[in-house]
Amino acid sequence: MTRTIRTVLIVLIVALGALLGAKQLHLLPGGSAVEPAEPGATAPAEVINGPLSGLPIRFDGHYRTESGDVIRLMRYFPEGRVVLINGTRELEADLHKFLIRETKGDPSIGLHNVPVAVNGDSLFFVIHPEKGDIDFRGRVSSGSSLSFERYSHINGHRERMEYIFQPDSIPS
Repeated sequence: MTRTIRTVLIVLIVALGALLGAKQLHLLPGGSAVEPAEPGATAPAEVINGPLSGLPIRFDGHYRTESGDVIRLMRYFPEGRVVLINGTRELEADLHKFLIRETKGDPSIGLHNVPVAVNGDSLFFVIHPEKGDIDFRGRVSSGSSLSFERYSHINGHRERMEYIFQPDSIPS
């Protein structure tokens, strides 16, 4: 009897190991999209499995626009979120530090982390400042820029904005 239980447990462990290996090789849904790299091989490009897949949005930097003294930055994440921050030239050097996936957001300083809806090649999201909502509707203009219409429910102001991509700095 104990020999049968041991055999069943061994078969179960082998089957679970095979399932885990198949998932890691992307043979099953939810598995990694790339096989493990051999020692010394270069890292594969980031594979997008989210609502932004199929769009030429970049995740290795941020998008930037300026309007007078105000600088606006946004950074996209593959799982379908965007982090935005507003600031002035005096704060410009530190703004990009807020553009991280884990940002909780703080509307009082113009910092937001919101989900992005995609319909075809169009992007939609809403930020929630302290006094009302602002809608963003846009699309990728080229591989390095995004064009948005920004509509404020606070004051009724509508504005077209062009965000230009800025890659992350290469560490020295």
